[in-house]
Amino acid sequence: MSNSPAGAAPPKRRLLKPVVTGTNSAHFDSSVNDWDGKYHRLIGTATRTISFGYQFVLTDEHIEDLSLLARLVCKKITHFTFNYSDVSYDAKNDAAAVTDKGLVRLSKLLPNLRVLKLQGTRLITDDGLVSALKNFWGLRSLEVTGLTGGCSPISGEAFRVLREHVEYAPALQSLLLVNGESSKDFMKAMREMGRARPQLVVSLVSTSEEKKWGDWELRRISSHFKNGRRQGI
Repeated sequence: MSNSPAGAAPPKRRLLKPVVTGTNSAHFDSSVNDWDGKYHRLIGTATRTISFGYQFVLTDEHIEDLSLLARLVCKKITHFTFNYSDVSYDAKNDAAAVTDKGLVRLSKLLPNLRVLKLQGTRLITDDGLVSALKNFWGLRSLEVTGLTGGCSPISGEAFRVLREHVEYAPALQSLLLVNGESSKDFMKAMREMGRARPQLVVSLVSTSEEKKWGDWELRRISSHFKNGRRQGI
């Protein structure tokens, strides 16, 4: 007898997936049509990149699905890219449901990532960011940016920890986060962290929507900092 509440959807059955060769770059345009029952046929021993398109709504559950892949497969993946690009009237494209738990889980499942891009997030905080970076020894580029008009859930605390622990993600060269320039504490901590990691470029990203041809398009503006100083790049 099921213990699920009446009317509740049964939990997804999770069975280990067979090892396949897959493709070098596994791309999934739609979370409705391209993922369930299909992702394990594209992600295999040849796969180095997992990317998502303009009709994908990324959740912690999609990340957990990767736990069903063989460790041999997961260890070879170096790029995980989620693009937030569609803000049209009928858009279905964001990573707003990805949590700290999901990000940390991803860092454990794909420990050899060199590039991680998570655009369109809302729930990832300092704790998730720092906890994930502890696991990413070879990570070179990390982006955790937000939805249009969103405030940064990252405070100065993450920067303080990364300043004190330069052994976390020691290869990190690029860090893109939601723009927090309105906070003096955020900026002070970011600049101090930058001086402790002189090879790191921090990009603070603002996203907005502008109307074109009767619909909405995404606009991104970035400010760049290196060694605690604003860069003209």
